[in-house]
This record gives sequence, structure tokens and C-alpha cells, in this order.
Amino acid sequence: MRRAAKLGAPLVVLALAASACGGGGGDEGNENQETLADIPAIDINQTDRADLQEGGTFHWGINEFPPQYQVHHTQGNLANAERIVSAVMPQAHYFDQNGEPHPDEDYVLSSEISDDGRTLTFELNPDAEWSNGEPITWEDYAAQVETVGGHRDNDSDFDIGDKTGYERIGDVEQGEDEYEVVFHFDEPFAEWPRLFDALYPKEYMEDPDKFNEDYELAFPVTAGPFGDVEFDETAQTITVNRDDNWWGEPAILDSIVFHTYGNDALPGVMNNGEIDGFYLGYDAAAYELLSDADGVRLTKAIDNAYRHITFNAGEGRLLADREVRNALVHAIDRSQMAQATLSGVNWTTDPTVNRLIRSSQTGFRDNSEGFGEYDPELAAQMLEDAGWTLEGEGEVRTKDGERLELDWVIPSDLQNTADEAEIAKAQLAEVGVAVNVETVPSNAYFAEYVVPGEFDATTFVYSSTNPYAGYFAENFTGPVGEDEDGNPTWGNNLHFSSTDEINEAFDELSKETDPEAYAEQANEIDRMLWEESMAVPLFQRPGIYAVNPNVANWGANGLASIEYTDIGFVE
Repeated sequence: MRRAAKLGAPLVVLALAASACGGGGGDEGNENQETLADIPAIDINQTDRADLQEGGTFHWGINEFPPQYQVHHTQGNLANAERIVSAVMPQAHYFDQNGEPHPDEDYVLSSEISDDGRTLTFELNPDAEWSNGEPITWEDYAAQVETVGGHRDNDSDFDIGDKTGYERIGDVEQGEDEYEVVFHFDEPFAEWPRLFDALYPKEYMEDPDKFNEDYELAFPVTAGPFGDVEFDETAQTITVNRDDNWWGEPAILDSIVFHTYGNDALPGVMNNGEIDGFYLGYDAAAYELLSDADGVRLTKAIDNAYRHITFNAGEGRLLADREVRNALVHAIDRSQMAQATLSGVNWTTDPTVNRLIRSSQTGFRDNSEGFGEYDPELAAQMLEDAGWTLEGEGEVRTKDGERLELDWVIPSDLQNTADEAEIAKAQLAEVGVAVNVETVPSNAYFAEYVVPGEFDATTFVYSSTNPYAGYFAENFTGPVGEDEDGNPTWGNNLHFSSTDEINEAFDELSKETDPEAYAEQANEIDRMLWEESMAVPLFQRPGIYAVNPNVANWGANGLASIEYTDIGFVE
């Protein structure tokens, strides 16, 4: 829920509007006949600020203790890091529940794009300042473009995860004064409202050491309704406190404490009243524990995320061959995986997923035909055709003396992830593919295994903080550069491969300003990703949060941005 001052007409820019588009039909035997079209877009107990108590602390349960809070850094590309950053750092625009963008007037009073899409002008709020007392000016925006866009001579010294959009800005200049900034695009970028979703001071963009290191378990400078960030590595908590120097409408809460627990521990601490809310998702045991618990409300809304299988297709890896990846998808019953996970949380087990468009958005459709069907006989034949032969029943396929044996990495405390791995292991064994399930510490899962590519297969979630299909380009395009040895670097593409066609298609998508054409292009890309078996969808993630019923303006936001200043407790 946004303040009245922020509820003006949306920008005249591209955004996929919400609509009631249904999924592709769930399992006929499923007792839950609900479809994706039946689920609302948002569920946050929307309450006017005037009806909330002043002050208080909101205890927010999360499942990891992020190490990096420079979100443009490769290690900062974590949903929990972004949630914390959003409370204390500037953002140029926010999105309403329909996915429509608006300037965040606490930082940007207005934003205007030229008819040709090449000149973008921000009028900055002159009251906005960093916690060190320095004003937020055009120079901060220019420095971020220079660094995140890869325009600096020492670009390779900055560990940048995604350059999308920034790399198209050829020049940034001061407007009429230091509070007007003009961006000149070399080519149009239709998704420009998603730029500057987190802005950092120029000092921390100009120096690679400060960019890479100074926001590690630290916030040396902030500029949000909350600040004075406290890290307790022993208790695994991050506390953000209301900033009394904040120039906008003040936060209702005194503080927000992010508590890190293992996924299996979060339901218990919620049931004990130790936290006020956490993302429950598809944890059946947690759902059973909390669905009728006193002092707990469960939200239900479309979530801006989906769960998938990622295969490491990097050069020289076991799954570098696309035909082998395609075969593995046919060997895995994705519907069974979805049913095993979702049937216990009263959520449709419809496995229909579009990687780039949510079911609450115009243009949503299933593009899996010919690639997503469960067909183990076809899978076996495809593996034979790819040269992976099987000596006998119960054996493992080999090729040139190498066994087709996958390292399937999972985090230590997420039961559904273990279940998914075991289902895949059993089904792949039927076509002669061996799977070694490796359980690793949750806090090391991404940093030490997924991001460096130390795996063959795994399952996790891709989530978005905005409604644009192109936001996911960083997960599927590349390479983004080379390391000092001349090897390709992939940024946030955790498949470690892509194609020229996918790169070009995302490039064209980002220039498309007609909503219908944009949606059609997004669907064409989704089809390409099926062909490459990239981020193979399992299901659209449920927007189920466990929330203290006295908490308002927090829960399942769907496509909408979280308004941190309006989170509070009802009278």
C-alpha cells in the first residue's frame, strides 16, 4: 500500500498489466480444483497508516544470512539481500500491484522518456541525502551508470552481476542543476523504470575495492526510511532502525529485525511467537502446523517467482550437450515434483510456468510443448542418439569411458529440495543416469556451489522485484566478459551457457515498447529457453506467507513493491 502522494497516474511506459489468465490445467486427480486464475494478485492486509500503532518492531524471518549488500555485485543477487537493501537504500521507481511503475518521489520527483526512447530525464528530490550528510545528486546516478554499465577502463576489477540497461547509456549529464540528471541511451531501453532499483553513493561506485567489499556485512552509507544497520553474526540477525533524518513520511515501525533460521526452524519460531512473519511457500509440514494456529494468518496470492531445475551447461561440463539436457527433462516427471511439493499447502498443483510472465500478467501462456513432457522412452532414445550407451538394465550410461553421473547439490535444511532430488534420482535411474545428491550448508549453497558452478544440477527459485520479463535476461544471457585467463564469465547466468539467438532476442525485447508485441517476444524467448533446457520450470511459486494477523501492509506482494514505511501493527 502506497501513500496518496505516490498514487498518481502510472508512467507512460511499457508494463505488462494484470489480467485473469489461467494456467494450463493441473493434474486431473488433484482434489484442489483451483487454478492459477483463481488466485489474487496481492494479499497484505492493506490498512491505512492512520489505523496503525506508532512504533514497534517487526520480526521478519529469513532463511539465509546474506554476505553481500551491494546488489549489483554477483554475490549480492539474493532475494533476502534485496529485501534488506530496499529498506535502507534509494530506489528510483516502485511498482503497484498491477506491475505499473511510478517514480518514488522520496528520491525522484518525476521521470520522463523522450518519444524516441533515447533521452531520459530525472528530476531529483533536493531533500534526499545520504546518511553521511551528502546530497543525492546527478553525480551518484552517473557513477552508477559508469560502473554497472561496464564503461570504466578498469571494468574487470568490478565484480558486476548484471549490466542490462546500464550498458546502453552512452552519456549522463547534469540538467538545469545538480538535481536534474539526463541519460542519453545509445539505443532505447523500454524497461528503464527498473534501473536504479538500488542506488549507491558515487564513492562506492568509483572505487572497485569499495564496490566489491565495503557493503559486505555492512552499510557504510544509507539513504532510506530505515538505516543504522546492525549485524549480529552470532545471532544471525540484521536490524534496520527508523532513520530520524529521513525526509519523507516517517516509517511507522521503530525497527525491523531480520532473523536468520534454517527453513525447517522457521515454522516453529513463528508458532512460538518469536517472529511476526516469514515466507512459508510450499512447506507442507509448516502449513499443517500453522494453518490453524492461534496468532497466525496465511496469505494467498500470486508470487513473482517460480521454482526450477538448473543444469550446469558450462564448457567441458557433463551437461554441455543440449540434447542430453533435453533428454533429462523428458526423463523427469515435473508434474509429480510439483504435486509432491504443493499438494500439502492447499495450492493448485498446476505445473504451468512461463519463465518470463506470471499468470497474473497479460500474455501468460505455456510454451513447453515438445520439450516439457514426461516421456522416459523418448529420453532413453535421445541419450542413445547422443552417444550415451547402456550396457544393461540397472547400469549407468557411459560415453568414451565416462559415466553419466550427476552431482545434484541441495541446501541442508530444505526438505522439499531433498524430495525433489530424490524424485529426480529415482526417475533418472530408470533411463541409466546416476545422481549423487550432495547436501551442503545452506549459507554456502549459493556462494560456494551454485555461483562458482560447482554442481551439475540443482533446484531453486528465480524471483523478481519488478514486472519486466527482461529482468531475467541476466539469468539466461552472456557471457558478460572474460577473466584474467581469457575464460568467459557469466555474471548471474548460473547455467554458464547461452546462445546468440537468446542474447539477441532479449536485446530486442528490451527495445519493444508495444505491450502486445513485448508479450509475444517474451513468449518466443521462453520457448527458446525450453529448447535449451534452461531453468526448467517446476511450478509458479505460491505466495503463502505466515503473518501475525496484527501486522498490516506486509505479506504476499505479488508484482507490487514493498512499502517499508507503511508496515505496522493494527490498533
